[in-house]
Amino acid sequence: MPHGRRQDVLVRVIPGVEADTHAHVLTGHAGSKFGLAPAAAAELIGRIERSPRLRMQGLHVHVGSQILDLEPFVQSVAPVAALGEFAVYDLGGGLGARYTYDDRPPAVGEYLDALIGAAREHLPAAAEVIIEPGRSMVCAAAMTLYRVVTVKRGTVTFVAVDGGMGDNLEVALFGQRFEAAIADRLEPGDGEQVTVVGRHCESGDVLVEGVRLDAPRVGDLLAVPATGAYCFTMANNYNGTRRIPVVFVSDGAAREVVRRETWADLLARDIDEHDEEG
Repeated sequence: MPHGRRQDVLVRVIPGVEADTHAHVLTGHAGSKFGLAPAAAAELIGRIERSPRLRMQGLHVHVGSQILDLEPFVQSVAPVAALGEFAVYDLGGGLGARYTYDDRPPAVGEYLDALIGAAREHLPAAAEVIIEPGRSMVCAAAMTLYRVVTVKRGTVTFVAVDGGMGDNLEVALFGQRFEAAIADRLEPGDGEQVTVVGRHCESGDVLVEGVRLDAPRVGDLLAVPATGAYCFTMANNYNGTRRIPVVFVSDGAAREVVRRETWADLLARDIDEHDEEG
């Protein structure tokens, strides 16, 4: 940092709030690895305020992800406000999106009313309030298309596709439920109940468990909606597989914006000892 300049700082606070979401994306509870408990945060704020190189700007709180109830967001504001008056309060994000037919996330307006109501009750009127809507904005903006490669009927009917946990880690990491449909037969009617699985050599490579599909067969395109939030950013080369492309579609026109990964891409970081010698 150049001489004489000061770095603006926000301190992340653990509000001690439990939200109803998967433990792997719960971040506002006591013992969370993120942020500091109020007493420790107060001590840190004092150190920052005494520092000649840092400027204490405000506080940050985040209670988790994929939260379908507004109360945890509201409850997180008062513990932050108790630490003093600052210029900025980042109230985080975590508003859930609709992944399944049964999900009923709050409307954006309801979310804002709840947060702003809590801010007006507890925070300084002149403070800047920041929110991080993230998943709730982009989840529905994308879907993933797979090709059905195998249908195996038995005690369970398995529909295997040419993708899996390499392009959707949300199911394996924290049990996120998705829905699915045959792309040109979206209404399953009295369709067959199946489990959609991926191509990876893991029993845990399950994309959708217990979904009804209309007469699935090899060659069908399977659509999995609501993959716009974290699927692309968490895509990986699981067991040496290549990552999938991204295509934007608007008014019937499609354009590739991220190309399919090649074998050359996959091997690009490997070092050839003969090249090293040269």
